[in-house]
Amino acid sequence: MKKTRFISLIIAAFISFSSLSVSLAAPTPTPDTSTSTVTSADGTTRTVGADGNPVTSPVPTATSSSDDDEDDESPSPSPVATSTPEATATPALVQLEAGITMEDPTLTPPKISYAQSALLMDMKSGRVLYSKNLDERVFPASLTKIMTGILALENGNMSDTVTATYEALKNITLEDSQMGLLIGENLTMEQLVNAMLIHSANDASNVIAIQISGSIEAFVELMNKKAQELGMTGTNFVNACGSHDDNHYTTARDLAILAKYAMQNEQFREIVKTPIYKVAPTNKFANERILVNTNLFMSTARSTYYYYPPAIGIKTGHTSQAGYCLVSAATYSDIELMAIVMNCQNVDTKEQAYSYIDSKTLFDFGFDNYLNQPLAAVGDIVSDKKVYEAKDDIRVALTVETDVSALIPTREGSANEIQTNVDLPEQIDAPVKKGDVLGTVTYTYKGIQVGSANLIATNDVERNHLLHVFHLILKVIASPFFFIPVIILILIMLFARHRKKKRERQRRIQQLKRNRQRGTASDNDTGKRTPDRNASRTQRVDHDTKGSNSRYRK
Repeated sequence: MKKTRFISLIIAAFISFSSLSVSLAAPTPTPDTSTSTVTSADGTTRTVGADGNPVTSPVPTATSSSDDDEDDESPSPSPVATSTPEATATPALVQLEAGITMEDPTLTPPKISYAQSALLMDMKSGRVLYSKNLDERVFPASLTKIMTGILALENGNMSDTVTATYEALKNITLEDSQMGLLIGENLTMEQLVNAMLIHSANDASNVIAIQISGSIEAFVELMNKKAQELGMTGTNFVNACGSHDDNHYTTARDLAILAKYAMQNEQFREIVKTPIYKVAPTNKFANERILVNTNLFMSTARSTYYYYPPAIGIKTGHTSQAGYCLVSAATYSDIELMAIVMNCQNVDTKEQAYSYIDSKTLFDFGFDNYLNQPLAAVGDIVSDKKVYEAKDDIRVALTVETDVSALIPTREGSANEIQTNVDLPEQIDAPVKKGDVLGTVTYTYKGIQVGSANLIATNDVERNHLLHVFHLILKVIASPFFFIPVIILILIMLFARHRKKKRERQRRIQQLKRNRQRGTASDNDTGKRTPDRNASRTQRVDHDTKGSNSRYRK
């Protein structure tokens, strides 16, 4: 019976402490179901939940010379590049007809009559607004130099003096676009990169490749590695300058990825928008070289027909096999667009420079049909949230770290198609300092992210120290590292107490037995039987202790 009672006591103690740990656990903050009103940059208001997301419908928060001189690397004719069976449009693009896709099919598409493939992109978000044969394989010609140029800026030292070698110049012909480098001529890396990107100099490209990687072949490996890193899955390079090779190809989509990446480099942007570049006399060339940008959008030096003030770069390309290719960028009214046209059959640099005609058509379509919509400005309250352990239950108000805007169609109602998502942690703990980054807000249009920003606190939130200490105590008590050792200690104490009582009972029994044995021995010595007053008591003890307990049975 006593053993059973002891086991029951242990179980009861464990259950009681487990219940205590649960009941004393720090209280879990209840979900914040409150709502608040936020103001947008255009003055509109909306209601959002505690997570900052709209309670009802999603709306934006917030608050040259002749064409032969223009980049001609290969004069010999050859079959046109093969294409993939079917062009694949990017997500959110709607296919209108074979190979033609648009983000917003309600707009009248631009008439692209000359390019084999074409693309118009919002450079800020990377959204493709219009495309024609987006993933069809084409030859890039000197657009290859966009990759060569960005790798030179990322891996080379612009102040290094570089010597043109026979290995770099041996394959350059008089028909190639070049700056006229001589074997043994010394220029800086900066001069070579400018000559390559502005004047499309093939000789400069090869000299740069050898300087960076030791050989043209090693540099090509670097080019293809970079292409894979950028996600240019339809591209393969075999040389650094764009001379024709059937295995040297790309797509309009891949060129947009590359050009967008390159234009994020400030030095690259400065180079490709330079109209004219001058190279001082060198150790091998006594005169100053004056290199004119091959992009007719950039100046009137080559042609007065296509100078385009909004243009900011970037690169031309031409071979007989590739046709006339142009990647160009322009900015107007806070909108920055990129146009790509491939394999146009230009006749001259005047009325029939078709690569510029199609590119200008794309820019007109973009600037006429889209506007830059403010989504949130610094100081606008985008959301607010309850703060755990806040003094006086003060909430934290959140605003964007930087202004956010997005390109949307000019038609009425487009702003209502922008969806807002506020991403905040489930719990924000006090204290909070003004300016702390607490989350992010993203904006999407037709499933494509068009803007994002960090969310920062606009006010301080102090901690309720008394409540904080109380929660710490509860957490310590509820911690397994606290109550499990306590339970073990109590069990040890109970076990020790039980053992002590057992030893005390055993001592009493032994003492009674010894007393009884001494009384028996005394009777034998005197021959008399004297009353043993302890006998009846001993019998009672034996009966009580041995009656139902097998441990004391003989």
